Amino acid sequence: MNNQKYLISVILPNYNCSRFLKKSISSVLNQTYKNLELIIIDDCSTDFSVKIIKDFIKIDKRIRYFKTKKNSGNVAVPRNLGISKSKGRYVAFIDADDY
Repeated sequence: MNNQKYLISVILPNYNCSRFLKKSISSVLNQTYKNLELIIIDDCSTDFSVKIIKDFIKIDKRIRYFKTKKNSGNVAVPRNLGISKSKGRYVAFIDADDY
């Protein structure tokens, strides 16, 4: 049996967490389970978050990036957007300051 048969969708909402974002993204991409997509939903950050995300997209095609139309003021909106964009059989969440 293939232990990496199912796609896992990992949803990462972000708002101005550029300080932690590299470690958080890296922690997902460096998992031993490789059949995953990392869905990053930026909630209209005003720091360097978008540049960090776009730099990672260049090196790993498992990352999918979306941006809210306006800052939602809470984490539920980006998480729900991430769920609607997910393709995986299972969904996991990570916050932008977790690693």
